Amino acid sequence: MELSAVRCFGHRAGKALAIAALSLPLPAGADPLPCQGRYQAISGDVIMSGGGMVQVDPRNRNEGTVDLTYDGCDRIVIDGQGMRMPILRSATSGWTGTLTGGGATRVFRFTALTPRRIDSWMEAFGGGLTVQRGMKLTLVKATEHQPVNCIFDADRKAFARENAAARAFMAGRGLTPPTADFAPRDFFRAAEIEANVADPSRAASSRHIRFLLGSGNAILPATRAKTRFREVCRAEEGTLDPPRRLLDFQIGLLDNPPRAEVFAQIVDIETGRILAKRRGEAHGSDSAAIAAAMQDGAARLADDGMAFGPLSDGRAR
Repeated sequence: MELSAVRCFGHRAGKALAIAALSLPLPAGADPLPCQGRYQAISGDVIMSGGGMVQVDPRNRNEGTVDLTYDGCDRIVIDGQGMRMPILRSATSGWTGTLTGGGATRVFRFTALTPRRIDSWMEAFGGGLTVQRGMKLTLVKATEHQPVNCIFDADRKAFARENAAARAFMAGRGLTPPTADFAPRDFFRAAEIEANVADPSRAASSRHIRFLLGSGNAILPATRAKTRFREVCRAEEGTLDPPRRLLDFQIGLLDNPPRAEVFAQIVDIETGRILAKRRGEAHGSDSAAIAAAMQDGAARLADDGMAFGPLSDGRAR
């Protein structure tokens, strides 16, 4: 795994994929906290991106391991493959890190899809060339002293409308927690997502509501509680149902007349491939309208064979 991408910078420049027009959404602030520990790292050319995930070309990739160690709540050190790089948590762009050397500056942006799974998008600049690479990190073994006191809870006033819409959406579909240990808020995340595009003038952000889907598209806990976070990080292989897909609702509020527009999509976490994407809408701009638009989008996904639910405790069956 070429963490620094120095070796690939020159001879891959001519092969830089025509992906600059694509956007790579990056969670802002509300992304899950990564587990501390050792990760398998796979890097290579990016085929496509979607929902904050990258799809690495299997024909040309590198593999290795790296260690993630916390140095405070907003700083992680990535160490391995002859490289040591700090990455910092930002309120607007998730986790980012920068490396320089070999005539290039490399900017890494990390998205924690789950505490055990991280995707990264890297752009290298230098000599008039730009190279883009992807990296996928999967937890192999967690260490002791997980940063439970650093968990960021997305249920904030800034997302009051989205949180209310998510709860109404779940109630409307009859989605209830499997046990008294869980509440509805444990199964979704509201976030502000920035689009990373080559043209800064096209950069924008949007509100999202996200659910993790496991076996049979059951909705998994979003790991917001400290005890649940520690349990997920320390879990032995086969004891938890790993997230397989991401259910993402991108919210748009329009005027004249006021209406909520939602793009509902299901993305395969392993590959980053969009499996289905449909649009829903409803009159109004309050939380009830957003929930209704989510229901419309979800119904259209079901028409494509992409039904989901019920809520799960996250245990492997």
